[in-house]
Amino acid sequence: MIVARQDPAKCPNCGSADIHRDPDVLDTWFSSGLWPFSTLGWPDETPDLNYFYPTSIMETGYDILFFWVARMIMSGLEFTGKIPFHTVYLHGLIRDEHGRKMSKSYGNVIDPLELMNELGTDALRFTLLVGSTPGNDMNLSVKKVEANRNFANKIWNAGRFVISAIGKTDRAQPEAPDWTLADSWIWARLQSLVRDVERLFQGYQYGEAGRQIYEFFWGDFADWYVEAAKLQLAQGGERLATTAYSLARVLDTSLRLLHPFTPFVTEELWGHLRRALLDSPLSETAADWPGALIVAAWPTPRPVYDWEEDSLAQFGLVQDIVRGIRNLRSEKGVSPARRIPATLVSASSVDALRRLSATIAALAWLDPAALTIQERLAAKPESTIALVVGPVEVSLPLAGLVDIDGERIRLQKELAEAQAQIERLEKLLNSPFAEKAPPAVVQKERDKLVGYQETAQKLRSQLGD
Repeated sequence: MIVARQDPAKCPNCGSADIHRDPDVLDTWFSSGLWPFSTLGWPDETPDLNYFYPTSIMETGYDILFFWVARMIMSGLEFTGKIPFHTVYLHGLIRDEHGRKMSKSYGNVIDPLELMNELGTDALRFTLLVGSTPGNDMNLSVKKVEANRNFANKIWNAGRFVISAIGKTDRAQPEAPDWTLADSWIWARLQSLVRDVERLFQGYQYGEAGRQIYEFFWGDFADWYVEAAKLQLAQGGERLATTAYSLARVLDTSLRLLHPFTPFVTEELWGHLRRALLDSPLSETAADWPGALIVAAWPTPRPVYDWEEDSLAQFGLVQDIVRGIRNLRSEKGVSPARRIPATLVSASSVDALRRLSATIAALAWLDPAALTIQERLAAKPESTIALVVGPVEVSLPLAGLVDIDGERIRLQKELAEAQAQIERLEKLLNSPFAEKAPPAVVQKERDKLVGYQETAQKLRSQLGD
């Protein structure tokens, strides 16, 4: 039985008869439920309503799924006959650095306006986007925002370098560019990034997409390719033009990928990049650029070409060599300012190493005039420290700077680890695994075995065994 509502004549608590109905008959959640279409001019049939409603994706916190999202769907069906969106993306809640809910009583509330004024809107935005995963809460600290402020500075400084390189160009990009291995490698890494970001975006993995863009820009582009490009730019002529073009295009694509995460610094920097290209002999490369980054085309994934895998493998070997030498120098306390000789021995990669000898010397802080690259050694160098990187054997004459006996112990330890891997793989490949596993998986394990056997052989050679 339905009982008719009776309005009270007086307040049940204080007894006052001075009571009246709230003139705002739409409460917070009800009015919020009308938001998808009421903001577009409803109930009138406005152009905005016809164009933007219904939309596609709704993004919100999981804590108001029932209070808001459900009401928007029900209101949309009731008043328009259409659901307002087809997908709901739920993000987590923002908590303090210790995982506690932000509360005035705790005194742990972070004011976003103060944080943006101090460290920049892009830094806070990037932190919130990249530091979270769908549906999971995020612990926010000022230190995280400071780190991403440094990333914004890195973007700006890299852009200034690229623009200065464009300003030094005195000719157009050659019709048939002579790409270096470093050029081919950065293009291959960039295309791999575009494919990964597109896949992650399609799966709503925005945080992981931002992390991969971050690692590419800071690591691959700024730390590796820019350093290699400095040597290429110094050659002048067509090499300078080709390198400047490559720098500009990689930066352009990177800024387009970063724009959803850091829109302000990317928009500003992209405008400077566009003007620099239009005023340079490379202007024909900027003819298809729109007036602003926000309306520029999103990078389109392309098929994987055969040369990409070769470039990644060859330059990856160079990176491993440089990292190995840097780590060894750091362990032994050899200053980066001290340029030392080195000998690289490899029967399979000698040509690639010779082409990039200047880059290896610059990045590993070696003396370029005393860097020797050979297919084999006639005799083991005296008083040297050995380093084995895949198929490459590195000898550094650090006698007097480091403990040679301690270095022999290190090599023996590496040999023991390599031998353990060889025994494990041989046992695996002699088991039923080799017959039951897919051929590609078995071949991958065989390739690993060959690599460890080659490493072990070089270590024994260094030890004189």
